[in-house]
Amino acid sequence: MAQLYKEDDPSKRIFPSLQGFSKPQNIDEYLKMKAKQAELICKIVCKWKSDRDYQGTYSHELSKVRKLEVFAKDLR
Repeated sequence: MAQLYKEDDPSKRIFPSLQGFSKPQNIDEYLKMKAKQAELICKIVCKWKSDRDYQGTYSHELSKVRKLEVFAKDLR
């Protein structure tokens, strides 16, 4: 996430946590991708689990994204 603030050239930014996703141009795109990533993680981790387990895992993953969003707002 720091790449969005430190590197002005988007082509030089790297995001190891977003493998398989396109490079975000700004913090809003980054957060949307992280939310999508949270959904994909839940689909994989909770494939054979109950809906309750899925909801709990999804809530946990989205709370990580919310923390990043709050952190990004503090940096602005």
